[in-house]
Amino acid sequence: MEYQLFLDTNALLNLGVNAFKEHFVIAQKTLQELEAIKGSASKDGEVKFKARSVARLLKDHYGDYTVILYSPEIKKIIEDHFLEETPDNIILASAYYYSNNHSTIFCTDDLNCMILARDVFGLYTKGINEINLVKDMDEYKGFQDVTLSEEEMAFFYSHVNENLYDSLVNEYLIIRNSNGDVVDYRRWDGSKYDALSYKQINSKYLGKIKPVNPHQVLTFDLLQNPDITIKVLSGRAGSGKDYLMIANALRLIDSGKYDRLIYVRNPIGVKDASEIGFLPGEMDDKLMPFAAPLADHLGGREGLSLKIMEGVIEIEHLGFIRGRDIKNAIIYCTEAENLTREHVQLLISRVGDGCSIWLNGDFRQTDSSLFRMNNGLLSAVQRLAGQEKFGYVQLQKTERSETAALADLLD
Repeated sequence: MEYQLFLDTNALLNLGVNAFKEHFVIAQKTLQELEAIKGSASKDGEVKFKARSVARLLKDHYGDYTVILYSPEIKKIIEDHFLEETPDNIILASAYYYSNNHSTIFCTDDLNCMILARDVFGLYTKGINEINLVKDMDEYKGFQDVTLSEEEMAFFYSHVNENLYDSLVNEYLIIRNSNGDVVDYRRWDGSKYDALSYKQINSKYLGKIKPVNPHQVLTFDLLQNPDITIKVLSGRAGSGKDYLMIANALRLIDSGKYDRLIYVRNPIGVKDASEIGFLPGEMDDKLMPFAAPLADHLGGREGLSLKIMEGVIEIEHLGFIRGRDIKNAIIYCTEAENLTREHVQLLISRVGDGCSIWLNGDFRQTDSSLFRMNNGLLSAVQRLAGQEKFGYVQLQKTERSETAALADLLD
């Protein structure tokens, strides 16, 4: 379901340039209010600055949003709800009018508007802190890449018990010398910058697997760390998210650290691709096409089927995960950019004794506006970063092939 975001005036002002990451809808009254704020003698300088900035953005991005013009139909909606013809009520009535033909999220930080939207007009309503207008994730990468002189290097190693880089718990350091060469990796564990400890993998299906770039080194350490039970990878297609996670997960299962891998996927179709209709067969048959990333790393569908029969892998639909108490397993969810915050919360709440949850996705590849406005993967990183049980690495380089790397030129 594609949701349209309807912004009231204060939401548009507070979001500013971030509002333009997603198509949105506003009432004509909001345009009038912006003009009034710009010339108002009673508004403070900050609000007037926001109004001028938003007005300029609206002009620059004309065509990227929809304006609902005030009309007799909207006036009648106000009258039918026994309300006065105030600016707020005109905006609410405009949102109600628009929602008759579109799935709409009304966004406001005004408490009175929020109550009227929910209780009088029955609108699906969120504040601006409850939505994630996501295109990418640049604020926190799970690591810092630092270049140190010899003097700075000596100082660092004599002060590894001090948080010199204001690192969050489980945030990594990639340490380079003055020539730009990587000379070390460290992880802040809350009390010191600890050296990394990980092993390469010899896989029956994939052969010898080892990190091929600095971010993959961090990933190996993250995935093999038993103390971190919520592990998240993000990155563009071909950066190795599934490859590294599946290889490390199967190694941990083979070594007895976990009993099985529970593969969970929200079976969302690719954006703008035609649906193929209802798939035949039992649950595993219906979900098998969505488990292709597993099959690709297990020698094909036959290899995946064998692991399912052995009880090593279990495929589960996101909708049937509620109520389960999962122990001694890896809950593995790929394409997690197509999860809401509530979905991720549900998955984490299923983690029982001896269990961990592994999530990966590409913030740029959400397949519905619902996930661009309420992105679970982004919420997990933003809200859990710094928790001792949480770890995250953003993979930044495509390693699949030189051809696959050319996809980035189409951004």
